[in-house]
Amino acid sequence: MLAVELDKAAVKAFMGQLLREEIFDQFEVRTIDIATNIRINIECQTEEGFSTWADLRPVVTAIIKTSPKPSHVKIVFSYKAAEACEIHENAAALFLNLAYENDGVAFTTGTSQKQFLMEKSLDTNWDEWVKGFFAKGDIVVTNRE
Repeated sequence: MLAVELDKAAVKAFMGQLLREEIFDQFEVRTIDIATNIRINIECQTEEGFSTWADLRPVVTAIIKTSPKPSHVKIVFSYKAAEACEIHENAAALFLNLAYENDGVAFTTGTSQKQFLMEKSLDTNWDEWVKGFFAKGDIVVTNRE
């Protein structure tokens, strides 16, 4: 499991990138939790699977723009299930969790296996893919302490 965070100075620019640009649009979204003066929880499952960030980004942007500054935002992204086997043949689901809290942004990764195996190559492959994704998007993260 990867656990990283953004430098506090980069948070505002990153949140703008998340809400305005297409960098995360390739991901499906499992859940979104936003706390402002009220708490909004969005379950993102549809009849066909899960909504993509491309579909949900305008909704989340509207909520954040029209509400007081959020104290908490959590988004559970997942790599499209049909493409997860490109990362590892034993991948049932691959997760990238984003947590905004206390003016900071942290990410953690998670995996779900098709078959239980003791070896960790699925986790390693996913973590390396995510690091490459961050590098392509110029998202500079450091290991979480």
